[in-house]
Amino acid sequence: MAENFLVTGGQGFIGAWVVRQLLLEGTPVSILDRSPYDGILSQVIAPAAVAQLRRFHGDIADGDFVRSVVRKAEATRIIHLAGLQVPACRTDPVAGAKVNVIGTLNVFEAARTVRGVEAIAFASSAAVAGLPGDYGAPFDDGARHVPRTHYGVFKTANEGNARVYFFDHGIPSVALRPLTVYGVGREVGLTSGPTKALKAAVLGRPYAIGLTGPTGFSYAADVAGLFIACLRARPQGALALNIRGEVALVEEFVQAIGEEIPEMRGKITCAGPPVPIACDVQEKGLEALLGPGAIPRTSLRQGIRSTLEIFRSLQREGRLHDRDL
Repeated sequence: MAENFLVTGGQGFIGAWVVRQLLLEGTPVSILDRSPYDGILSQVIAPAAVAQLRRFHGDIADGDFVRSVVRKAEATRIIHLAGLQVPACRTDPVAGAKVNVIGTLNVFEAARTVRGVEAIAFASSAAVAGLPGDYGAPFDDGARHVPRTHYGVFKTANEGNARVYFFDHGIPSVALRPLTVYGVGREVGLTSGPTKALKAAVLGRPYAIGLTGPTGFSYAADVAGLFIACLRARPQGALALNIRGEVALVEEFVQAIGEEIPEMRGKITCAGPPVPIACDVQEKGLEALLGPGAIPRTSLRQGIRSTLEIFRSLQREGRLHDRDL
């Protein structure tokens, strides 16, 4: 059967990068999102390509709607990214549960009832883990979950529900757990500060990242590629896999910005608590699924340069907004 991807949350940050890669490949892709919005897509994808996308708009918490979209899209592979981030889930846990948990259940129910869906890859999060002090050594994919946020609890529930759908219905899936994903289009979320700092630097504006300490940095294009690659690897079972990224201090990220844009030294800063999620993780499951050397690894410095380059290009075109700063 020919590949047909459906990306839920396709207008969001990681979704836009997934759609970008699939369009560059010439792979059929449809997106599902709440309402029409090109603000992120148009930063990552050429506006002409955005206009040609097949798009469905509605509520991920509406099971009938989700099933109808999976059917109309003739989806064979689903990348499920629709969700609310940590701050939104903290402000309104009930809304967070409806979107993050009920929405994920609806995706699996659609895969169960609509013929043709081969597998699902969905966004879990490193937020399923606890604080760094909760672990005495690098933890593996099966380490104990002690999340400190509603968001992390919801993601833990999704991983468990995915296992049940495999046990009961044989639906294979991969849950990926990124931590600090950065790149053009990252506008919301607990760890969005590093990307906002890069944009501020291009705009010549001071910016203080509200977090410090170590975290696992992953470039957006790498994470998008992992979602696609994991589905094409034909996973067996319901996998939940860590993404380590490049572990570095937020302070080092700030230093790198100053080295790339010397005039912004001292104007881009960081302050506040450490990132409240353990980042010393192993990637054995991801390596086993994709094979040796198959995990994309853009270096932190190269990812920063690539992001600055795109922001500068948008600035030259008069399309670099400041709404999230």
